[in-house]
Amino acid sequence: MIMANDKDLVLVVEDELITAESIRELLEEEDYIVIGIAKDADSALRLSRDAEQPPGVVVCDINIKGEVKGVELAGRLRKQYGCEIIFLTAYTDTQTLESAFETEPVMYVVKPYNDTQLRVAVQMAFHKILKKEKAGTHKILDLTEREREIAGLVAQGNSSKQIARKLSISVETVKTHRRRMLSKNNISSFPHLVFLMKNGL
Repeated sequence: MIMANDKDLVLVVEDELITAESIRELLEEEDYIVIGIAKDADSALRLSRDAEQPPGVVVCDINIKGEVKGVELAGRLRKQYGCEIIFLTAYTDTQTLESAFETEPVMYVVKPYNDTQLRVAVQMAFHKILKKEKAGTHKILDLTEREREIAGLVAQGNSSKQIARKLSISVETVKTHRRRMLSKNNISSFPHLVFLMKNGL
């Protein structure tokens, strides 16, 4: 089994349980590893501290419960763990935007958003981590044409279900291809594989 490294993990900070669970489900369907759901700053900091490995990416609602709001929390997590931040919010006023941008988020996703927007945002966050680290840029990928086609569709923000429909194959076949791509190239996460593909490897 391929183990996640310290940059493959996602923390979801969202105080609306239904929204939080839908985000978790969306990410886990695409083989991201969600270390937990936090409804406020205290639980987010505790989850990050107690996890075996801290999150690489934090999906954070700006208007969470408690005295410490999402922007301040994101700043703390970024400073402490070097996390990349994706903000979720229904607010687009200038004051909120300026406050959020000070933490240099990867993306600011406005509610209501669609699944593709969130998938692409998380993928971009992992790409930013990989670009900073220049992880594996020497690696030449071993992929069949079909595997490259599937990876390309993932890079466009398609889910495994959407890819299955486009290619007239089963969802399990798509997931099997995805697992095989990672296994034979000794890569721990799909964002890493897509990052390498986009760099022409």
